[in-house]
Amino acid sequence: MVDSIKLLDVTEQNAEEIAEHWAKEVQKNKRTTHYQNLKKEKLIVYAVDFYRNLRKLLVPVDRLEFTQEYFRKYARKCHKMGIPLQESIYGLVLMRRHMWLYADFQAIFIDILEHNQAIEGIMRIMLMMDYAVYEITQYYYESAK
Repeated sequence: MVDSIKLLDVTEQNAEEIAEHWAKEVQKNKRTTHYQNLKKEKLIVYAVDFYRNLRKLLVPVDRLEFTQEYFRKYARKCHKMGIPLQESIYGLVLMRRHMWLYADFQAIFIDILEHNQAIEGIMRIMLMMDYAVYEITQYYYESAK
């Protein structure tokens, strides 16, 4: 799990820069049109929060409870801003993508061993994202009732 921690370190240390790239992308992407009218600064704050909370979402023993609570709050924010379900999920997918693109651009995973350990970390992130999609969808479903 060393390199997944390395990925978290890089993400936390560069959260603002990664969030800036994400905000630009989410405001111009055809799949996230509802983000276009939101202030870029507000979007950056949301993305920085995600990047700085990744360790709590992935590492602790009680991460499932934190993940559930965190993504319910994320869904609530998106819902209040008028972002449709599919765009709130895709916005999160883009956050993940920009984190990995930044790490790849910085070439933090060099040799085969590091690469394999990074894959383990990525798999943990994918599992966390599965939980996120479930919680966000559940929140939107309950709000529609």
